[in-house]
Amino acid sequence: MRLTAEQIGRAIQRILRAAGATETESERVGFRLANANLVGHDSHGLIRVCQYADQLRDGTIRSGAELKLVAQFGAVAVYDANLGFGQLAAETTTEEGISRAREFGVSVIGLRNVSHVGRVGDWAELAADEGVISFHFVNSPAKPGVSPFGGIERRMATNPICAGYPVDGSAPLIVDMTTSSVAEGKLRVASAAGNSIPEGWILDREGNPTTDPNDYYNGGALLTMGAHKGYGLSLVVDLLAGAFTGGKTVSPHETVNRNNMLSIFMDTKACSLQDDANEIASSYLSWIKDCTARDPTAPVLVPGEPEAREKRSRSQAGVPVPDGVWRQVVATADALGLSESELLDRTLLSTGHG
Repeated sequence: MRLTAEQIGRAIQRILRAAGATETESERVGFRLANANLVGHDSHGLIRVCQYADQLRDGTIRSGAELKLVAQFGAVAVYDANLGFGQLAAETTTEEGISRAREFGVSVIGLRNVSHVGRVGDWAELAADEGVISFHFVNSPAKPGVSPFGGIERRMATNPICAGYPVDGSAPLIVDMTTSSVAEGKLRVASAAGNSIPEGWILDREGNPTTDPNDYYNGGALLTMGAHKGYGLSLVVDLLAGAFTGGKTVSPHETVNRNNMLSIFMDTKACSLQDDANEIASSYLSWIKDCTARDPTAPVLVPGEPEAREKRSRSQAGVPVPDGVWRQVVATADALGLSESELLDRTLLSTGHG
């Protein structure tokens, strides 16, 4: 099945409305999840609506929750989302960070006790579009799924880190990655589709390498990327996002599924060297991309380009949705009293080439 981003957004919106979200929440979250699918990050797209509907039911997402400013000092501010929708809170605090960076040259914004913030690259792109460099660190206090280097038990979360750098005349450089071997959502997509995964992503509960994504959900653990290097980065992310913001680090005593995010913003116009910086950045990235490729059919790319290419492709051909993922979405809708025909206009669905 192939769907347009608009169809995916509409399906998400209808499910979230039926689950109790407001019209604004449903529309904004639907847009962000559909955009994740559109740029190729299916682990943060349509499949997440099943999780969000469950969280609305169990109260770990609170529709209409107030985003509250709990601390500020000059260019630094910390907000508590009270378990509100992550996409709405992260968009608001990113805009706040951009505004404070315009005033002070740099700003630091903490966001704590927020539901899943979605694709972190969205917030780096939002800042880059305004000529602002940004760094984002995200943790999940109650959701350990990653073993520390040399261990087999779950002690850390996937702890993503993201950076965005605007580049004049081209798309921004966006580095968006987990400090684990892979995002947990990719395991979810593989499991739903009945696919195996590469060795080196996870261990089973006995500590053995495995290519079955279901072994993770049966007590296994994700590995860190780059062995001890990813482990070190993960610890830093947990401290920045969890300790500095007051939102807590991973602990066996934390039971509420949520995110914390620390973001740092730097206005590119904060000093008189902007023209020099733009020229250096453009020249540097051009030199990197001009490197001879090992495979002539696969030129060297910089982070952000694969997403841009995928967006162009999927905008034309549609977003491929595995049958297993669609079945999960339909089951979630059915539990909320929505039929598959109500979820989307059946005449707009495509089972061929989009």
